[in-house]
Amino acid sequence: MSDSQQADFGHITGELVVRDLLDMKIFEAAVVPAGADGLHRRIQRLNVMTVPDILPWIKENEFLLSTEYPLPKAETELAHLVTEFAARDIAAFGIKYSSSGRRLPQVVLDAADRVALPIVEIPNDVAFDDILSRVFSDIVNRQAATIARSKEIHDAFLQIVLTGGRLPDIAAKLSELLGDAAVVATDSSGRVLAAVHSPREEQRLADLGLLHRNDRLRISHLGPGVHELDHDLTGIIAPIRAGDLSHGHLTAFGRWDPMGMDVTIAVDQAAVVAALDVTRQLAVTAVERQFEANILHDLVTGTPADIVDALARGATFGWDLQRPLVVMVSRAEHALASGAEHAGTPDLGQQRYIDLWCAEIRNHDRHSAAAAFASNLVAVVDAGDDPAALPKAVWHGLKSTTRQEFSIGVSCPVDDPQRIPIAYEEARKALHMGRRSQGPGKITMFGDLGLFRLLSLIDDPDELREFARDSLGRLLELEPRERTELVKTLAVLLDCHLNVAEASRFLHFHYNTMRYRIVKLERLVGPFMSDARLCLKLSVALQVLEMHQVSDAAH
Repeated sequence: MSDSQQADFGHITGELVVRDLLDMKIFEAAVVPAGADGLHRRIQRLNVMTVPDILPWIKENEFLLSTEYPLPKAETELAHLVTEFAARDIAAFGIKYSSSGRRLPQVVLDAADRVALPIVEIPNDVAFDDILSRVFSDIVNRQAATIARSKEIHDAFLQIVLTGGRLPDIAAKLSELLGDAAVVATDSSGRVLAAVHSPREEQRLADLGLLHRNDRLRISHLGPGVHELDHDLTGIIAPIRAGDLSHGHLTAFGRWDPMGMDVTIAVDQAAVVAALDVTRQLAVTAVERQFEANILHDLVTGTPADIVDALARGATFGWDLQRPLVVMVSRAEHALASGAEHAGTPDLGQQRYIDLWCAEIRNHDRHSAAAAFASNLVAVVDAGDDPAALPKAVWHGLKSTTRQEFSIGVSCPVDDPQRIPIAYEEARKALHMGRRSQGPGKITMFGDLGLFRLLSLIDDPDELREFARDSLGRLLELEPRERTELVKTLAVLLDCHLNVAEASRFLHFHYNTMRYRIVKLERLVGPFMSDARLCLKLSVALQVLEMHQVSDAAH
């Protein structure tokens, strides 16, 4: 920031600090015997000390005036009072003695120096009324100038949006107002949306661990406000927010000495107007996404003729579907499940998750197709050598970005685009069965479903529950604790291929205890130890029971 720009900016909207106060004519004979290191303290209000117990009545950034009468007589008490003033962040302490020969004790001055609290000795012929009038007028004038400048800045940014400007234009204007400071606009995940900085400034941010090679700004640990990032670098972070919905952050990096409200006002106003542009762009993107979703819907659910037409239209979006593919169907457990199923068009909050899904998919496969159907997120992506690799990368990326759980179902690979509808149904079943068998927040490959793959063909869950009840019979009618223990014993026996000794060791039971339990189980479910068909039936029933227990817990 150049000196001329800084001076001009500060002159219009600078805050009143103790140094400015001492430059006023009314203080031309005043003396600062201690606390000179605190002359940068801001002054926002004034107060007069009229009682000894003044601490409950003082406020931060206050210029406190006093005569010697309310002050403690003991030097140590007065020194402690000065320390308490500093702890409460008052701007300065002005003292006026009735006798010109009086001075504060050295121990008090030493205390003021330690806490950098300016002590202002006011000449006896200067009236407090004159000080109050003069300083109040200056504070009010500066606040009025700040409001006027704030409106001027806001109008300048608003004009950019009204004339068709975008986020990069807002960032460039902010950089110009702040004297060519570095400015970076990011979304809520830290992904850079617009940036104005030199290569040297970019390297500086990277060296500080703020700018990553994947074009993300790491500032989530800082939060909004002013941050001293290095001895000569300050960062000002303002949220880009529309109501309760956060779209990201606008951050300015530079060196401002002193830091005035003018700088933070410019960043805050730019962030407000940036929210307008981001909201507008999200609305436009939502329309484009809907058109893209319609084409993808035709691709995964249509007739052969629909698929041919969808392939042609999808090519305009850069889709490459003439290669080995898998279909992914995902569910954002937190964001989309609540309202998207009941509305045809997602709101801007849900649209954010849709955009994150599409961005994460295309980050790993730029020629993929991605969109949202109701509460599900859908993508057709490259199968590659490992069909599970890309879904895992997307799952990790979404979770780290949103801190939310995503369930993903993945189809078997297909080589022919005409088989994409079949792959879509496989991915849907994998998602459905995965959530029922493992709970939400997992990746399920259709090819890995095993028995659940067969069970997924049965659409009626009541039919599966009835099968489990018929197969396990009176075992399910026992008291909960006994039922749980015997069901576990039966499952372990079946997993150990009816090897009683191995099952006993696994459950840490005595061999005779296991034999006793087997007798009890056979009375309840039949002679499974000698009937292979019954063992198979019980194994399937236990799988159904496990599947529905997980499903009920998830809901």
